[in-house]
Amino acid sequence: MDNAIRTNVTDTRDLIGLLTGLLFGGLVGFGIMMLLTPQSGKKTRIQIGEKSIELQDRATDTYDDLVTLSHFDNRKILTGTQG
Repeated sequence: MDNAIRTNVTDTRDLIGLLTGLLFGGLVGFGIMMLLTPQSGKKTRIQIGEKSIELQDRATDTYDDLVTLSHFDNRKILTGTQG
């Protein structure tokens, strides 16, 4: 019984140590990020928005190309043509 109480206290201390380390690491990471950020948040959000639109357009184009190729391959299979 006495051993179970010691284990529970040790587990609680380990958990507190882990949470403290995560909090401290997060704060240090945030501070470093703020010091090394090359541009403002507004510019970064605009850039992310532009890149996401570009990525969406590329994905749509790729999907359209795959659908076109799929229809072409299906016609070749149905007609039995080679090449």
